[in-house]
Amino acid sequence: MNFNGLRLRDIREAFNLSRKELADQIHVTEQSVWQYESNLATPSFQILGNLNRIFGVSTAFFTKKNRISKVVSSTYVAYRSDIKHSVKNTERETVFLSVVDDFINQLLVGVTLSSETIEKLSYEAISMKQQGVPLDDIAHDVRRKLQIDDKNTMLIALIEKAGVFIIERSLNDKVDAYSAWTDQNRPYIILGTNKSGARRLFDVAHEFGHLLLHHNLEFDETDTAATLRLEKEANAFASALLLDKKLFITNFQKYVSDPTDPKQYLNLKKFYNVSIGALEMRANGLGLMETQQSGFFWGRMTKLGYKKNEPLDSEIKLYIPGKIYAILNSFNRTKIRDLYDRTGVGRSFIEQLVARKILTDWSTMQHQPDNIIQMPTIH
Repeated sequence: MNFNGLRLRDIREAFNLSRKELADQIHVTEQSVWQYESNLATPSFQILGNLNRIFGVSTAFFTKKNRISKVVSSTYVAYRSDIKHSVKNTERETVFLSVVDDFINQLLVGVTLSSETIEKLSYEAISMKQQGVPLDDIAHDVRRKLQIDDKNTMLIALIEKAGVFIIERSLNDKVDAYSAWTDQNRPYIILGTNKSGARRLFDVAHEFGHLLLHHNLEFDETDTAATLRLEKEANAFASALLLDKKLFITNFQKYVSDPTDPKQYLNLKKFYNVSIGALEMRANGLGLMETQQSGFFWGRMTKLGYKKNEPLDSEIKLYIPGKIYAILNSFNRTKIRDLYDRTGVGRSFIEQLVARKILTDWSTMQHQPDNIIQMPTIH
């Protein structure tokens, strides 16, 4: 058997497992895993069966001659995070993107997607920014072109329709999300799985801002000032995209008489499906409150415990991506079998790495919490 150890290394890192963690699961030494990955030893059929089970792949996955091509440099990965990242963690995420993109390439064989607009939107947004157009106006233009509803309920579906692949992944607890364009200009947003629905929408809008405004820009962690500037710009874009200026001012003045009282933001949270913190950020940016009032607001947020858990978080829907499942749902059994044969991966791989396990089969919903909504793909 011609076992390709490089493919084992790639899928192990994509699954966020260390050599030691994988070794423990297949009952061998860490040194043995290193030997498999370095093509110095070939796993036994029993161990290979364990690898197939853990990763949801067939033996064919490991016997393919080619290794998985790297599709993005770590310098082009935009993180939404409170901390700087180690090179090791960032490199592992580029491996994850490469493994996912390799599968997506095979998934899309013979598939015709609806017209995608993300590259055009990015070009237009960057051009407008270079001409000095305010971010409010750029975001308004994007909202209009994507036809985003006032309450943002279709935000994820519309961004997916524009050409972005949005994928959920268990991330470091200090990391909210990240985004990147691949070398072949395929855009990805990777969302953490530990956020409420209200906070998630801001993460999506923030990363969408990076994709639109910072296409081909490097994120150099050694240049803190430049990185903070890009993060600040993505935050401002996200606020403007989710909370369109004219309507937000009207609604804010209608519902909020005391900008320092977080409880008065609850009607706005229900309407826009975003967090109280994001609402204050927008109000502050639009000059609807004074600097001192903002300080009082955050003091009261801390006192009320809202920084960790806000009211209505359990009531606001958690929208999850639906594009990949929609493509799979369009396949008949023959096409599904052909996909598995070409890729060497199976349903378990897809549900662990590419799309949340929601369906009992490709067309039947299984029971899920009432506040979790899988977004439809819009044609």
